[in-house]
Amino acid sequence: MGVIGIGVGTAKMGRICRDKAGNITEQSTARWDADPAGGSVAIWPMDPEKMEPSGPAEVYGDWDAAAYLRRVVELIHPNRQINIPDLEAMIRAATKAGEDICTYCPDCNCRDCIVNEWKEDPDDE
Repeated sequence: MGVIGIGVGTAKMGRICRDKAGNITEQSTARWDADPAGGSVAIWPMDPEKMEPSGPAEVYGDWDAAAYLRRVVELIHPNRQINIPDLEAMIRAATKAGEDICTYCPDCNCRDCIVNEWKEDPDDE
């Protein structure tokens, strides 16, 4: 892929309601709208000729930077080594060596932190 779009916005889940017989009584589609105050990030392929979306968007929570930035790199296919270190491997190695990287954390939100997942099983690379 040569061109991608990425933006901040608001995501709404679609839903289908059925009656007891299984007939659809109400239906809405999933939707993502650009909104600087939104809580999600969308990434979509673009047609480089028309500079218009050419496929479905992938939507991530704005807090999940590890996931959407990884996907951006996958989609743009850099031809050279990039300067983003493998933080997961570094944290797993530090944990194996007895270091606790969380000692230096400003307490962002441990419950949702990917570092905790990597620390739980330092051999699962």
